[in-house]
Amino acid sequence: MTKMIRRLLLVGALVVATPGLTGAASAAGLGDLMAPLQSARERGAFGSVDGRAYAEAQRGGGEPTPYPDVSVLLMPRSAQFDSELDGIKASYRDSIDALLEAEPKLRTARVTFERSLIEAGGGQFLLGESSKATGEFRFPRVPEGEWTLFAWREIPHSKAPIALRGADARRYKGRAQVFGYTTVIFWRLPVDVKAGEVMTVRIHDRNQWLTAAREDRRIPDEKQQTPPR
Repeated sequence: MTKMIRRLLLVGALVVATPGLTGAASAAGLGDLMAPLQSARERGAFGSVDGRAYAEAQRGGGEPTPYPDVSVLLMPRSAQFDSELDGIKASYRDSIDALLEAEPKLRTARVTFERSLIEAGGGQFLLGESSKATGEFRFPRVPEGEWTLFAWREIPHSKAPIALRGADARRYKGRAQVFGYTTVIFWRLPVDVKAGEVMTVRIHDRNQWLTAAREDRRIPDEKQQTPPR
């Protein structure tokens, strides 16, 4: 198991699955997903997936800008999981609240699917990597079959909290404030792996699947509050 997957599992342990986000966790459905991949694995039918993450050049003939540290997952393709993701995307622009809820919903859905797959004995079919400084990533031994590439890139934006004084400082003590937000860009692509072949994948600024935001909302340190005058 890669370091990337271990890190994802640690995150997953902190996420409580939301009711209704268990459609992709059907034991029978997972067995159907894993069977052809397990068969390919047993007979040594492996292909590879080579990818690159980047922003396309602004001018013709220019060099693209690589995206380092993009988290990339290859997961068995699941119609139920795909439908769940489509449902989240369909309504995420309905309101500001829906926009802010999209990222945690996607993360919870993904972690729930990962956990269910692992519990069903399919942890070897969760393949994780992170793009290098050049934007490149590679999965060298992927069982032949249908996969989904799910990737995300996080861009933090800091913001100084409002400095409270006097009565306001006392009244709102202990209330969370927004210290900034993180833009989270997602990519989602079907990948069909063939034995002995190299599948080339490109994720860039023009084929993004969804862009969400996550607020950094927390209680300020008391030392950051301006003392009353």
